Amino acid sequence: MKMKTLLPGLVSGVLLAACGGPLPEEMDAQEQLGTTESAVCEGWDSGARLCTWKCTSSATQWSAVGAGVVAYGQCQSYANAQCGRTAYATCWSK
Repeated sequence: MKMKTLLPGLVSGVLLAACGGPLPEEMDAQEQLGTTESAVCEGWDSGARLCTWKCTSSATQWSAVGAGVVAYGQCQSYANAQCGRTAYATCWSK
């Protein structure tokens, strides 16, 4: 990935977080999921400590693992590894 592509994305994520917006790790699920499913995604700031993911949009269940296994900032990459592809949605839940 080129630095010109990486840097603006990183900066915008930091600015969003600083302004109270969702952190980059939480944005995917909030952007993709419907109202019913997004209730699962409560966010790190509200005390959620389970890295939660769905591999496909048609999956009927979420998978989750505690923050003791996955560090903050690593939820998306962990979920991708578990799915063997880019996870449909990842977020932090309670």
